[in-house]
Amino acid sequence: MPFNLPRRLSVRLYLAFLAVLLAVAVASAALTWATGRTVIRSTRFHGPDIVRHLARELPFEDKEALRRTLERMHDDLDLDIAVFDMRGRLRASSGAEITHPSNQAMFILQLQPAWLTEPYVVGGPIPGPGFGGSQGVMVLRLRSLEEGQRLLVRPLLLLMGGLLVSLALVYPLSRSITRPLERLTATADAFGRGDLTARSGIVRDDEVGRLARSFDQMAERIQAARRAEKELLANVSHELRTPLARVRVALGLIESPPEATRRRLAVVEEELDELERLISNVLTATKLDLAAFPFRRTPVRIRDLAEKSRDRVLALDPERQVEVDVPEWLVASLDSSLFSRALDNLVDNARKYDESGRPIGISAHSDGAMVRVAVRDHGPGIPEKELARIFDPFFRGANARAVSSGFGLGLALARRVAEMHGGAIRATNLPTGGTEIELSIPCAPAAATSALALDS
Repeated sequence: MPFNLPRRLSVRLYLAFLAVLLAVAVASAALTWATGRTVIRSTRFHGPDIVRHLARELPFEDKEALRRTLERMHDDLDLDIAVFDMRGRLRASSGAEITHPSNQAMFILQLQPAWLTEPYVVGGPIPGPGFGGSQGVMVLRLRSLEEGQRLLVRPLLLLMGGLLVSLALVYPLSRSITRPLERLTATADAFGRGDLTARSGIVRDDEVGRLARSFDQMAERIQAARRAEKELLANVSHELRTPLARVRVALGLIESPPEATRRRLAVVEEELDELERLISNVLTATKLDLAAFPFRRTPVRIRDLAEKSRDRVLALDPERQVEVDVPEWLVASLDSSLFSRALDNLVDNARKYDESGRPIGISAHSDGAMVRVAVRDHGPGIPEKELARIFDPFFRGANARAVSSGFGLGLALARRVAEMHGGAIRATNLPTGGTEIELSIPCAPAAATSALALDS
């Protein structure tokens, strides 16, 4: 199974630093261990040569100089040393006490270097001046392999302590590097989801700071451009209402037209109604985005809004049936004008795409925290790959393009209204065929609901 690295950059940096520190620690420990073992073994196997070499450096005749020389050797080489004269008397020593060699051992050591019976103790003759033979015996106790290994513990402990301190400092360092990047990423994600007010606010003098400032400046320009476009769209939509009203008045002034003309005028009036709804949706959506639409919450009966949408459908299409299944007591705190517009769009959407002739359903219920209003149709449904996009402005799926005209603003407006009320909207394909679109908004406060019930 392949190893997957963590996705967070701070963790990946931390693990990278950790791996480097561990590699350095392991290499240092291995080098120290190998070097220590080599030195210990070399002193162990070449003990007689060490005695022979050191014995030549001893000022045997000067007892005080001999003592100082032995102390220096002990400090420099970490050896226990004892020097005896030819009669076996201790002349000087340094380090821990060394057991006096036996008479037989002293006789051998006066002739040549040799190991003694005591572990890691070696001795040898001290050569006299000229060719006078030996003038004493030097005995050394070398460090054992186990003692040498214990000597390695201290540097290893220091190494591990340094490693722990480094690890404690590395994580804050990695976080200081990645924290502004995470903040900039979160800002970019929010901006990409449509929050044009998202800014990083990062103030730094390095490359990350320059990138953040560039992003914030770009976001400012995009927001300003989008606002200008929406203001233009709102103004154009508003101005279009005047010629539409004039056309509708002119149609009303036509008196007693022939039957053929009356049918054509009816088609024109339907197209005017469609165009007026489109302009109304555009104007409402742009005003919502510009925060220029008055938003007023009041306790409203959901059934009243559902029946209003049903009556509107019957006025447009008397043969289309709409079933309302909403309890009388169900109340929500909402802007009735905006929510009614959103519900009308959902019902009108179902009316356009459902050619089965079966009734459109409007239902609502409360689960305690949210009021959920659903509109169901028996149409062809929505392709699964398009379900997540049908609420995007100007998006029209394959079924929409084939069945009716429009610009894909009705469902986008419904989503915007739901979000302004603190709710959400979703679409699902029903197992029995057709589509259900559900608006969910927070329930009305209990006090407001009770007051509305008393008023009725």
